[in-house]
Amino acid sequence: MIFEDDVELALALACEELQMTRDEIIRLILREWLEQYGFIELHELDEGSDTNSGA
Repeated sequence: MIFEDDVELALALACEELQMTRDEIIRLILREWLEQYGFIELHELDEGSDTNSGA
């Protein structure tokens, strides 16, 4: 899939900064958008998750 030049540039910059492939970035963006708009459920953390003790 090819996007407009500004979107392709943003994807390339995100790939570099996050050290992810183009496909991984697109999947991540799509998943987060679908979660934000309620099309799929948000990820819930397990009680034993390491992030529970953070911040």
